[in-house]
Amino acid sequence: MASSSQPVFDLNEQYAQISLDDEEEGILIGGEEEGEEFAFDDRWCLVGKFLTGRTLDFDAMRHMMASLWQPGKGVYIRELDTNRYLFQFYHELDVQSVVDGSPWTFNKCPLVFHRLRKGEDPKVVQLHKMDFWVQLHDLKSGFMLERVVKSAGDYIGGYVKSDPKNFNGIWRDYLRVRATIDVNKPLKRRMKLCKENGEWIWANFKYEHLPTFCFVCGIIGHSERFCPKRFDQPLDQLPKPYDCMSVNLDKFEYQFHDLVVISIVDI
Repeated sequence: MASSSQPVFDLNEQYAQISLDDEEEGILIGGEEEGEEFAFDDRWCLVGKFLTGRTLDFDAMRHMMASLWQPGKGVYIRELDTNRYLFQFYHELDVQSVVDGSPWTFNKCPLVFHRLRKGEDPKVVQLHKMDFWVQLHDLKSGFMLERVVKSAGDYIGGYVKSDPKNFNGIWRDYLRVRATIDVNKPLKRRMKLCKENGEWIWANFKYEHLPTFCFVCGIIGHSERFCPKRFDQPLDQLPKPYDCMSVNLDKFEYQFHDLVVISIVDI
């Protein structure tokens, strides 16, 4: 009886013949078809996180933020990851109102957010910038200039805009500038201004609506009770150079007429 023999393949030899270059070859995806890819409208989106080490109640947070913002066209809030949220609005007026009205807090925890640009991945964008109105105090005559305001904004972290009422002909004790700060860095306390004739002054900064921050290190997001420097020296002996940085505004009051939230869009 004749026996049939099967060829024996050496797998090692076979795999050795595979060129690694083959792995680098891409596949051309041609002819984009309408409706084939998920359409994510990122025109009016913010992505943000809260400066806290605590776990937040997501439902309580989204209802509170919607109650504060009152977006006319609604807002969809989604949790992307631990303490990373997507805030999707449906009109430019709504998202710009939130941007202009910052800073915002939930349970005294500051919200750090970034407005998405086209094509950005909301899961990986860096979140470390906040905008504040900052008052420039102790400016003498000859120093109350628009270029001083812009220079101060850049020095604080990044100039955004000036208060249009700065130079309306009425005497003011201070000028105001909208500036971007890096929450990972200490707040700027003051700025030295010099003239060509040698005259100089200190412009002292006061931050409006400043949330929880540390009087010891000047970092936003924690108080001096949780400052890392407390391990180096007893808390009652630590200097507090940032204890005069904030200003309380009489008109800064939120009015809640009811607790019914109608501006959340559930998807």
